Amino acid sequence: MRENNNPLLVQIQTKKEEMFACAQQTGFNSMETISCSQELDKLIYEYQISMQAPLTNKAKDKIQFRNFLWFFHKPQKAAGSFDS
Repeated sequence: MRENNNPLLVQIQTKKEEMFACAQQTGFNSMETISCSQELDKLIYEYQISMQAPLTNKAKDKIQFRNFLWFFHKPQKAAGSFDS
């Protein structure tokens, strides 16, 4: 994994190891393994959401910047164009 300093990634890795150990001891279809798998799913989902938020904010910033530039640099009307 790349960003080991991210607490969620550390939790994901720990839960994954716990799930594999549980599966070896109790089987893949045991309630303990299934419970670990569900907890892992929740952590992964939480991580995915946390990684989407900065991208969404970055996209919003780009749009605001484009609007800012457009406001100060409105295109000139072509010669001979008609205004209604």
